[in-house]
Formats: sequence, structure tokens, C-alpha cells
Amino acid sequence: MKTFKNKLPDDLRSIWDATSNLKTNAAVDTADAWMRLEQKLDKNEILPSKIRSRSFFPTFQPRLAYAFTFLVIFILSSPLIYDKIYHVSIHAERGSQKEFNLSDGTYIKINSESSLKYRRNFNSESRIVNLIGEGYFHVEKGDSPFIVNTKNGSVTVLGTKFNINSRNNMIEVVVNEGAVAFTPIIEKQESESITVSKGHYIDSGSLSPQHIPHPEYPGWIYNKLILNKTNLETVCDQIERKFNVNIKLDSNQLNKISITGVIDAEDLDGVLTTLAILSQRSYRFEKETYIFY
Repeated sequence: MKTFKNKLPDDLRSIWDATSNLKTNAAVDTADAWMRLEQKLDKNEILPSKIRSRSFFPTFQPRLAYAFTFLVIFILSSPLIYDKIYHVSIHAERGSQKEFNLSDGTYIKINSESSLKYRRNFNSESRIVNLIGEGYFHVEKGDSPFIVNTKNGSVTVLGTKFNINSRNNMIEVVVNEGAVAFTPIIEKQESESITVSKGHYIDSGSLSPQHIPHPEYPGWIYNKLILNKTNLETVCDQIERKFNVNIKLDSNQLNKISITGVIDAEDLDGVLTTLAILSQRSYRFEKETYIFY
């Protein structure tokens, strides 16, 4: 108390001492009154500091902790977040291709508008990849089978070179070396597996292995279009993906035209010129689109 009283302004102390000399009807204990005043002043000074300490150090709020825990669980359980954490995805945009090696040494090249996904712990317990579109595989031998899953079927191998093209409701498997077991999915159900050996291919149209039409088949690996009675619309789709252009057929009757031959795919003009010769049709360029008529 003494320390605090000494800090009071001199004017306030003088006023207090002066009033103690005044005569009143009732006796007043000035010392006791001064003590009570000091106690009130002490309370007024201490109270704001307590309030400030509460604002800077808020008490623990269980609801906030529960909300934060729920948020963490939601993020980890979200399919998109889960997929990013546990899988690797590689995508080739339209007009491009991607090539890379997996941890087991397998070489893969994916064509334009295609993607491949696999688990980050690939080759630790299994060798499974998921393909959308077209990809070429040179699989190294390993302790577990190498499996490629697509929406139209799966391919199982130990070590070989092969190509898979799975788009829309069609799938084609080409074996350049070794052999594979192809299990098609027909009407959303797996069928019996079919063995495809070197120099053969199989597609969802016949499900019967056939000899490849050209030593460099599939042609996209060698920058070529190898066509074997391929309808004109399908050929145009391949050109669109490779060169990132738009091609339109002027008439539905043109869909019936089938093309057989080999086209070097080095440049777009050369491809279109050769295709016009093989199809015996002409084309024009109009509004950013090549139109065959």
C-alpha cells in the first residue's frame, strides 16, 4: 500500500491532508478512510490487466477442436485427395506423347489423349497400372505379374512388348514380343482370358487373334499411320489427336469409306494429302477445320 500511495499525485495527497483538518459533526478516522481508498484504486488498476490476459489467452474450446478434427478426416477421406496422395497419374494431352520408366524398369509410352495411373508403392507388392486411351509397354520380368487394367479388359504378362488401345467401347491388343493373357470385359462382365502371342493382335470386334498387318504395327510408335481397312472417320480421329486439329466429314456417306495403307505422319499437310489420295476425296480448310468432301 505504501508503495502505491507514494505514486499518487502530490495534489491529490495535499487535498486529502487538508480535508482531514476540517471540523465535522461526526468523528471520521482519516487513516482508515485512506486505506479503503487505496484498496479501491488497487482494484481499478488490477482489473484491466486481468481482462487483457483473457483476451490474449483464450480458454480451450472443445467445439473448435472437434471441428478441426472433422475437417482433417474429411480431407483425408475425400476421393480426390486420397487419389493424389496414394497414386501417380501421367497424362498426354492432345497433340503430345509421354514416355517414362516405372520403378521395375518397365518402359511405357502413352499416345495423345491418354493417361496412366498406378499406386505410389508400385512393385512393392504388385505391378498393376490403369490405362485410359493408348499405351505401348516394354515390361521387364519381375516377381509378380504385370497387369494393365482398362474399362474394356485387362492384360496380364510377365515380360514382353505389347500395345493396348482402349477407347470408347473398343479395345485392341498388339503383341510384338512374348505373349499376353487378354481378358475382355463384355457387357460389364469379365470373359475367359485369351492368349495372344508375338506377331498377333486381337480386338473387341472379333476376339480372335490375327496376324499383325505390318512389321511396324502399331504405327504410332514409328510415327506412322498403318491402316488396315480402317474407316475414314477413325483415321480422322487419329490425325486429330496427333496434330491437335479439327477434321470434319462433309457427308455421313464418307463414314463408309475404308482405308488401307501406310502414311508417314511427319507433318500434317503430307498426311492429309496422302489420305485424300487413298480415300479418293478432296478436303478444304474452313473456320479452323479441315473438311473432307
